[in-house]
Amino acid sequence: MKNESDERLLAIKKEFLSKSKTELVGIGVIYSDIEANIRREIEVAGMNAVLEYELNRLNIEDKSKIKDVSERDCGYDIESVDRLIVVESLKTTGSVKLTSHEWETASRLQGDYWLYIVEKAFDDPIVHTIQNPYQQFKNKVKIEEIIDYRYVIEDWK
Repeated sequence: MKNESDERLLAIKKEFLSKSKTELVGIGVIYSDIEANIRREIEVAGMNAVLEYELNRLNIEDKSKIKDVSERDCGYDIESVDRLIVVESLKTTGSVKLTSHEWETASRLQGDYWLYIVEKAFDDPIVHTIQNPYQQFKNKVKIEEIIDYRYVIEDWK
């Protein structure tokens, strides 16, 4: 019986042997809930800094003139009196990544679209404003392909 199971195991191993060349096509990163929570806290801190910045820039007290629309998925995060703003928040400093939707929105809206980068979002936020980031960075931007899968369960009832 041992000999029979050894032969079957060997047959199974041979079935799964690949004769093709292995090539790295991508790397997946899985974030824990803690890391996701920290990223969300950084986002919120940056958004709050930008809302405050806009109130001071416009010299107004009426917060209703500046709206957080980040939940609407419209390609930007804040509607201000005279600009549409995408906010990128950093714990310290570094490069920022816009989604393809944000980049396409920037290309459409041009001068009305602003990128606000918030460095040191937790400690002492520094807000950098860039009007028309598409025009300023279209020849310098690096495209990073991200493949995302959704697993659809239609018959769950």
